[in-house]
Amino acid sequence: MHELPLVFFTVLGQLAAGMVLLGSLSYLCQSSANNTRKIEKINFLALVFMAIGMIMASFHLGQPLRALNVIFGIGRSPMSNEIFTFGCLFGVTLASVLLSYFVHEDKGNKFIWIKSRCQRVNQIPHLAKILAILLVILSLVFVWTIVLTYMLPTVKTWDTVYTAIQMYTAMLALGSIAVALLGLYRIGSLVFVISCVLILLLKIPYVNLMTAISPQLAVEQHFWWFAECGLLVLALVLVVLNNWRTPKNNIIYLLAFVSVLVGEICARIAFYNLWTIPL
Repeated sequence: MHELPLVFFTVLGQLAAGMVLLGSLSYLCQSSANNTRKIEKINFLALVFMAIGMIMASFHLGQPLRALNVIFGIGRSPMSNEIFTFGCLFGVTLASVLLSYFVHEDKGNKFIWIKSRCQRVNQIPHLAKILAILLVILSLVFVWTIVLTYMLPTVKTWDTVYTAIQMYTAMLALGSIAVALLGLYRIGSLVFVISCVLILLLKIPYVNLMTAISPQLAVEQHFWWFAECGLLVLALVLVVLNNWRTPKNNIIYLLAFVSVLVGEICARIAFYNLWTIPL
């Protein structure tokens, strides 16, 4: 499937965006030392997912060095805006991780020049909150640029409000189960249950609309939609049951995370398979 690199790029990008969004919101609401440590781990793992997403996206270009050409399309090309915003999100997340790591960790004489510069930058008043606010804004804007890339008037199956709904609910479902796994149990579980229920409730009207626009293509996606819904229901049950436990079992959260990730990959495959230009 030619679009598989884009499937993984968008899903992993939304996963990372959801993680930094919820982690930053949690920090802005409660900046305790324990909470800050959890958010540092969240941002670091989000960086890993973003890096994997970038590698996957490069395969879609045929020649990865062509990625530099996106610079010339910023402002007029939705795809260039998407990649540029993704780069900004990656850069600010990386800055946040570096500032936290080299200031709080004692490395002795190792990386002393990085540590000294990080300490100097950290003297900026309210820097951590400024970065958290930037991450909230950039994560939301990044997902919006994905929406604008695919809401094309010429592709009737994509040019609907459900494209925006799918992208944002995927970001919240993926990001919330990831942050729950990394220790933000309350906000992670709450946002996950809400976003997961929204995805399931809106699936029927979405499928009906796709069937009305392109019946043959819609029928061919039933397997992927059933797989998504089944995996999300499984994850939802696991999260609800785990929230009754004391203490929480991270293995259960991990199983739920894998289920949601695979489920959203299935949904994104169906989304790309619905590409059609009516005569």
